[in-house]
Parts: sequence; structure tokens; C-alpha cells
Amino acid sequence: MPILGIIASQNYTRGLTVDYLVVAGGASGSRGGGGAGGYISASASVGTATNYTVTIGAGGAGVQSENTQGNNGSNSVFSTITSTGGGGGGKSSVAANDGGSGGGAGINNGTIGSASPAGQGNNGGTAESTGDLGSGGGGGAGAVGANGTTSSGGNGGNGSASSITGSSVTRGGGGGGCLYLANTTQGTGGTGGGGTATGGYLAPSTGGGGTANTGGGGGGAANATSGAGGSGVVILSYAGATQKATGGTVTTSGGNTIHTFNSSGTFATAAGAAKATGGTLSTDGTYWIHTFTSSGTFTPTQSLTVDYLVVAGGGAGGNQNAGAGGAGGFRSFTSQTISVTQTVTVGAGAPAQVTTGTPGDSGSNSTFGSNSATGGGGGGIGSPGASGGSGGGGGFRTSAGGAGNAGGYSPVEGYAGGYAGSTSGDAYSGGGGGGAGAVGGNASGLTVGGTGGAGTASSISGSSVTYAGGGGGGGTATLGAGGAGGGGAGGQESGSIAAVNGSANTGGGGGAQRNSGTTGAGGSGIVIIRYAI
Repeated sequence: MPILGIIASQNYTRGLTVDYLVVAGGASGSRGGGGAGGYISASASVGTATNYTVTIGAGGAGVQSENTQGNNGSNSVFSTITSTGGGGGGKSSVAANDGGSGGGAGINNGTIGSASPAGQGNNGGTAESTGDLGSGGGGGAGAVGANGTTSSGGNGGNGSASSITGSSVTRGGGGGGCLYLANTTQGTGGTGGGGTATGGYLAPSTGGGGTANTGGGGGGAANATSGAGGSGVVILSYAGATQKATGGTVTTSGGNTIHTFNSSGTFATAAGAAKATGGTLSTDGTYWIHTFTSSGTFTPTQSLTVDYLVVAGGGAGGNQNAGAGGAGGFRSFTSQTISVTQTVTVGAGAPAQVTTGTPGDSGSNSTFGSNSATGGGGGGIGSPGASGGSGGGGGFRTSAGGAGNAGGYSPVEGYAGGYAGSTSGDAYSGGGGGGAGAVGGNASGLTVGGTGGAGTASSISGSSVTYAGGGGGGGTATLGAGGAGGGGAGGQESGSIAAVNGSANTGGGGGAQRNSGTTGAGGSGIVIIRYAI
């Protein structure tokens, strides 16, 4: 059993044993079918508290089959394990490419693509130079590509099945080869995502593509664009339903934890297993971090001392001479003891207002167990902004901003919104929404919208992120900027510049609309919990 990325020393402690499947990107066809991406399945020991690079190979792009041989797929990598991209299908008189599985030969040239390096797939099929000119099928992970004949294109080689995800899935099928002179029996794609060929040079059509994240080869074509190869995949599995690493999409099945990478990333092992479930799990090497961007439950497997952040949904901006939405309340807790399941509610941002003359709605509360943060206040129109976690901006003339810290907490969860414009005349600009770190800016004179109040930064996620910025007020001449932390900017006269939504999962307030158009919606909230590894 290989040990990946471990430097031998007398202090070495055996880490986590993982089963892995590494499938490279499939090749595109030309006239011959594209070869499947290389397919490697084994097990290894990985170190604790170590990051392993995962690269997902892209499928080869389709080509104009009259002019170009198929493109090879790209390699997929897990740490030091490299699976080779599939070999491109051959065109007329030009050999197919070698690869994880080789490409099928094109007509008038019998040279197939070989599986290289050995052990990751199979060769492509040969082509026929008489009759209706059948090209060879691309090799598959489980079988060679079929040879073309005088009356049919060669089928792609079948792929190989794996139950690493908990159910049997076949991947790595080769692409079918085309029949050039007749639109009759085209090569079918091999099981496991291979693309089916198209043919008949008098009625050309694009070849069938390999299926994404199977490494399937693309189908060949006659006088048309060939099928592209399917992208690869990396899947890692280890015993136990308790998560011991991060990266990819994490599932459990049959008593195993499975990490599926459909795009490149990092498989990061921790010094110890996670001690709770719920949300999206990550680690910074010191803490396990559970991030909830939608509602759920946090279930500890033992008594834990946790820190957590609760940010509510932001308020929406008002529509017409209006104030901006206030940010959702921001509450941070440290060194709290949790031993039982906690309900997590992630508050929605208030929806955008599309009707002229309508104040903004307030955002929804977020909760972790018994502790809540209050949704941001909506922006006013000719009236004060609504109170909330942070208050909405006042709208039209001297209207005040809504009060912040509606929950009455200490420390405060947010600040008030800003005032609208001038005390007389046509003061059409609105105040900025309050933020978690500052009051919303007042509108200036007749035409300048107030800026959104700044949010507050937190490093609970492992890096510093600012949340809960207030929205910007609408302006006749100058719109109000959104506050740092996801606040949306205000809109300008008659929708000439649209109001901006608060950013999702920041609790940012939505920008106000000066006159007609659609206001900015509030950004949804977030809940993040961490505890020591």
C-alpha cells in the first residue's frame, strides 16, 4: 500500500487509509472515437494534518473531423497519483493518439492509439479502408475499442465499474467511430460515458460528447465537429461515518465517508476526526469549521466548546426616493458549551421591491439554538426606515433612518440607518442602511444618496471576511455606495443605474431605487460554528 506525501521519520504515525479512484479526461473523437481517460483504482495511507492536491482533467475539445485528429484529454491527479488523459481519435490518413486509453483509428490509416502508460486503459480499434469506411472505436477502461468494418463504425470500448461511492457506477467508456460514407450503423459509445458517433458525409452532424465526470471519450463524426471528451473525476473513501478530512462533495454510504471531486480542489486531512455534523465542513488546521448557508442542524458527538457567528438576512431597499436596506444583525459568541443538537436557521434576505412607491421589506432572523440575530430593516419612502438588526435608511426629505440593534443585545448587533436629504424642496435621495459596524450615511442635499454603514470582519471561517454591510441610498445624481460586507449600491434616476442586491450569505442590505425600476434585495444570512481539532 503506497504512502502518499509522507516523509519517513521515527516520529511518523500511520495516518488515514483511503480507497481512491482517479479518472482522467476523455479525448475527443475525429473520425475515430476518442479514447477514455486513464482509470486508476487502489488504496493508500495518507498523513494527518496534510493537504493533497486534486486536479480534475478536462475532456478534449471536439474538432472538425475532416481536418484534425482528436484532442487528448487532460490528466487527473491525486497527490502523486496521475491518471493520463485519453488519446484523440484518428482522422483520415493520420494516426490516432496514445493516451490513458488509445483513440480509434481513422479511415485510410490503420494506426490505432495505444494505452500508454500501460494499466490505465485499452487500445483503440482499427479502421477499414474499403466499403463505407468504418473508423475504429476509442479504447475504454475495461475493453479495447471495436474495429471499424465496411458497414459500421467501431463501438467504443466499455468502461469499468466501481462501487467506491456506495453504488456501482461505470466510468471510462470509449467514443464510437464513425461510418463515413453512409448514415447507417455508427459506432456507439462504450458503457461508462462514451459518446456515440455520427456519420454520413452528405448529412453531417456533431458527434456525441463523452459524459461529464466519467472520462468518457467523444464520438467520431464525418465532415462535422466530433464529440468532446468527458471530464474526469477523483473519488476518495475511508471507513467510518465520521468525517476526517475536507474537500469535494462529502457523502456517507455503507459505513464509509466519501469525497467526490468533480472539479479541482484540495483533500485536507485533519489531526483528528470531526466531532459534529451539519453544514459544510472545513478546517484551517486548528479548528473544525461548520458553515451553514441554509438551515439545518448541528449535532455534536460529544460535549464541545465552540465559537459561533450568527448573521441575519439583510433588508431590501425602498422603491422611489427611498432609503436602503439595513444589514442583518451580526452576533458573535465565544467559548460556549454545546452537548446536544442545535437547530440552525439561516435568515433569508428581503425580496426586491418592483412596485414604485413601496418601502423595502425587512430581512429574516437567523438563529443558532436559542440565540438569534435580527433581520435587517427595510428602507423607507417618505417615511423612516424600518428598525432591525441594522436599521433601514430614511426615504424622501427629512425621514430618519430606522433604529439598529432591534434585539436589544449587548454588544449591539447593528446600527441605525441614515437620514434622507434636504429639509425642504424636492429632496429625492435616501439614506444608507445601517451596518454591523457603523451607522448608515445620511443623504447629502437634494441629489446624493447616503452610503451604507460598514459591516464587521470575522475570522471564524479561517480567513478574515466582512459581513453585514448596509445598502446604499438611491440618488438623483450620485448613488450611495454599499457598505463593506456585502451591502448593495443604490440605484440612480429612473433606473438608469440599477440598484444592487446585498451579497448572498453576508446579510448585506439591498440598495434603494431612486425612481422606478427594481430595488436591491437583501443578502441572505449565515451561521458558522468552529471548535478545536
